[in-house]
Amino acid sequence: MAHWRGYLLGLAALCAAGPAYAAPSTYDEAFAKSFAETCIPGRLGYGTTQAAAVEAGWAEVPRSDDARLDALMAASERGAADPELKATFVFKTYARDIDGQRHYLVVSSTTAVVTDPADPWIVTGCYLYNFDATVPVDPAPISAVLEGEISRTEERDGAVSHVWGPTCPYPRTLDTYLNFVPVGSTVAPDVPFAGVGLSFTTSEPDPGETVPESYC
Repeated sequence: MAHWRGYLLGLAALCAAGPAYAAPSTYDEAFAKSFAETCIPGRLGYGTTQAAAVEAGWAEVPRSDDARLDALMAASERGAADPELKATFVFKTYARDIDGQRHYLVVSSTTAVVTDPADPWIVTGCYLYNFDATVPVDPAPISAVLEGEISRTEERDGAVSHVWGPTCPYPRTLDTYLNFVPVGSTVAPDVPFAGVGLSFTTSEPDPGETVPESYC
């Protein structure tokens, strides 16, 4: 499954339900803060997202830094190589600690031909991972960052997926996914990862296009 296609988690098979949360923890708040300062400032471009990541304290690492990251990127490459997609997929991988825990970041750019080869669809992706997470992240701080409500929460076999649609403060942003998949879950092979993963993608503007700061 390519990164740019998001994390579906077999949503059609999930039941509309979600776990109850207490107040957000220090970690939940730190995760949301890192998302806000890493993914949002440069979201309209691949290079600008990389620059924002470095500014936020992420250090570039090889994908082999963690076997789980390497396996995830291999799956993404296989998904992007689908000839029906006619896509190209490039990425950089980074690492840093959040609240004392090792996290990985993937910044990607996917170019796909939807209809006209002269007018491809270019999507910048920003993905945060905590492969060692054993509990889901409270979505409330993410909602605060996005300034929007969750559009769908679904759960299966311990896996939880929260989805936000595009929100008015961030033009050209696509759906945002916050997922938790426990080790051993039947969902894990479909994602494929265990732990916490956040997917944030933005459609790159056309050359010369002026993007408003907000639609609000």
